[in-house]
Amino acid sequence: MKAGIVSINLHTGRLNYGAVLHSWIFQQLMLRRGDIEVCEILDYLPDAKRDFSPYTHFIRHRGQKLHKLLGSLLLTPGFVCRYKRFQRFFGEHLQVSERRYTREILDSEVPPYDCVFFESDVIWSKRYFNGRFDPVFFGASEGLRGIPKIAYSVSMGEAKFNGKDLDALRELLKLPDHISMRERYASEIVRGLTDKPVADVLDPVLLADPGDFDAITAPPIVHGSYLLVYYTVNPDPYMVRCVNRFARARGLKVVEVSIFTHHKLNHKTYNAAGIEEFLSLVRNAAVIFSNSLHATCLSLLYHKEFYALQHGNSGHKYRDLCEKFGLADRFIHKDAFKEAAPIDWARIDALREDYRRASLEWLDAAISAVSAGKTNMS
Repeated sequence: MKAGIVSINLHTGRLNYGAVLHSWIFQQLMLRRGDIEVCEILDYLPDAKRDFSPYTHFIRHRGQKLHKLLGSLLLTPGFVCRYKRFQRFFGEHLQVSERRYTREILDSEVPPYDCVFFESDVIWSKRYFNGRFDPVFFGASEGLRGIPKIAYSVSMGEAKFNGKDLDALRELLKLPDHISMRERYASEIVRGLTDKPVADVLDPVLLADPGDFDAITAPPIVHGSYLLVYYTVNPDPYMVRCVNRFARARGLKVVEVSIFTHHKLNHKTYNAAGIEEFLSLVRNAAVIFSNSLHATCLSLLYHKEFYALQHGNSGHKYRDLCEKFGLADRFIHKDAFKEAAPIDWARIDALREDYRRASLEWLDAAISAVSAGKTNMS
């Protein structure tokens, strides 16, 4: 069987480490199967990402006022460097379709696959696609019409929808043959809009064994014990105070991964880390603070004490993950930090193995149904 993976992995815009890692490991897991001969990342460029350029990204979004323009200019060199490192990783470690597809191309050409996976991340959200659902991520194109479609571990982000949104979703959900969701609150929304079975599954990163990432992890790049803080969005002052207070109390250095520069004078900050360096920093940290779902996933995988910090009213994705593993005290609501008891890793590993087994069994059943020419699992 020849399979294609449709996600936002190659065109994240924000250069999110997790967006690449979940697709890399999912591709690796599929290629290990005996029933999948080819598994490519289908290079789909969404309409909302067509004008993306690392050189103008911050200026376009933040450069309307002089002080923000100056800040944008400071952020740009590190962002461009990270972009180039991401592109190098794509070329060295991902199997990608030779053809780049747009929505127009997918309406006129049939990709050379026996099935397609709509895989993980926020592809069923409006937020990242100019306030509209991207129908390609549901299979709404002429080229994908006759190809069996498996939605694995799909996310809706914060899942804030009005009545019109729900009507649109109801129609789009008629297209995938098999549906599984990453967040339980999103599963409940989808179950209310379709008669198809909807499974709750793990993010692909949590399907991995820790050793699966060894080949793409850089050697240690920070010496001594440190607290790693990973900000996917600009941190609020309370988050910064939590990090600094916790690190001082334990005699830990603070090491930051983010696109931001305003903490460079206070601690070591990696603005342009590649994916390999990011994995190294996570693997060798003593403790991790983040506002990132995938930093939380990797913390569980590598047995790292962690705190997932709410940012504004966001954070539903990693709050759901913490609650799923009985670690609600590791999700820190805004302005309410409280140190949690040490994690019982034997319990977490056993629970993850149960979730992992169920997720892989669902995938096995979906792929087997496609191979047998069946649709809409019952």
